[in-house]
Amino acid sequence: MQISIDQSEGLERLVNVALEANDIQSKVDAKLIELGKEVRLKGFRQGKVPKNILVQRFGQHARQEVLSQLMQDSIEKAIKDNELEIISAPEVVKADDTDNGGFEFQAKVELMPEVPAIEFEKIKVEKQVAEISDKDIDGMIKNLQKQKQDWKESKGKIANNDLVTIEYSAKGKAVTYPADGTEKMGILLGESSIPDELKDAVIGLKVKESADLELTFPEDFNVAELAGKKAKLSFEVTDVRKPKLPKVDEEFVKSFGVESGSEEDFKKDIKKNLDRELTQTINNSFKQNALEALREAAKDTLLPASMVTKESEHMAMQEQQRAKQMGKTDAPLRDASEFVEAAKHRILNTMIIQDIAKKQDMKTDFAKVREQINEIAQTFEQPQEVIQMYYQNQDLMASVEQNVIESQVMEWVESKVDIKEKKMTFDEIMKPTA
Repeated sequence: MQISIDQSEGLERLVNVALEANDIQSKVDAKLIELGKEVRLKGFRQGKVPKNILVQRFGQHARQEVLSQLMQDSIEKAIKDNELEIISAPEVVKADDTDNGGFEFQAKVELMPEVPAIEFEKIKVEKQVAEISDKDIDGMIKNLQKQKQDWKESKGKIANNDLVTIEYSAKGKAVTYPADGTEKMGILLGESSIPDELKDAVIGLKVKESADLELTFPEDFNVAELAGKKAKLSFEVTDVRKPKLPKVDEEFVKSFGVESGSEEDFKKDIKKNLDRELTQTINNSFKQNALEALREAAKDTLLPASMVTKESEHMAMQEQQRAKQMGKTDAPLRDASEFVEAAKHRILNTMIIQDIAKKQDMKTDFAKVREQINEIAQTFEQPQEVIQMYYQNQDLMASVEQNVIESQVMEWVESKVDIKEKKMTFDEIMKPTA
């Protein structure tokens, strides 16, 4: 057996193998002897079939079996002897019998790329920093009050944050809506996505008062017939309700699971949750910034074409599935080529994380795995059931373990790179501007 390896394009390698006729024939003969002990042919006792009959009836089949095994063995030997780390099954691209009874073939393999050495200390990464203030806690309490607020019917003037119902119709050159009569629209002023002109026209009116105005509806207006159209809008206010926030008393506090009913304990609980959310958001932002910088440092890494294609197709299907889960049952499958760059980023991210974990001999910290599962569980009404579900589901556990390893890698990266802190408020980090 003779084996040689040629470099093809990029990460492809061609494994050339020449099998000697004697090696093939000796194994074919052994295979025929083995078959001779098992086959039953009319006119011959089992195990007594002449060799020439075996060759005539089973010779070609035996040779194919032998060649198949030799090809597999020789490729495995070439990969092992040359310490090749491949990413997919070898592909035989040429195969021919030789004149002297031997056999030659060529197999294509694609190598796992290597991440180049990265000088981490020369990499600058921005990291957001912020602290939870009393204002942030008070703001969260206000949001929680809004979740439980009552709406009181009002005859007074409409103001921002009021819940208003109008009956309207719209007419223009390209639109009449509705075709007959009027349509109702509920508006939560300050939150509902409506044209500014309509908001300005509504504020200051009272129930049963009306107004007319010319406006161009935005392209994303929630009434398809009006979206992007210019029309005269006529409306009458039919109902006005003003928000009434509940008091932050013992009953209110207990309704959020704080058994003591103490406002002080309530604020401590809120701060704990805000701290967790803030830390997670900052870590996610740092991870993205760090990986972007590390990808730039490793931008010359060759990525296998087959890996990029597979990941691009996977990302296209993921997007389609997300769209279907959002109710778009006829969501199209976009062309995988649209995801090539994103796929390259995702692959290189994974390679960099795995390379760091391997070189630093990182092992999964199972104390952190338990901690993360507990944190996830606390966001549900029945934490213990969620914890049990995770420990009984291998896929869920594997996902958490992967997250923990990535967190360990990011902690190591943070200790090595040049960190540039960016001081921000809680709101700026949690609600970034577009």
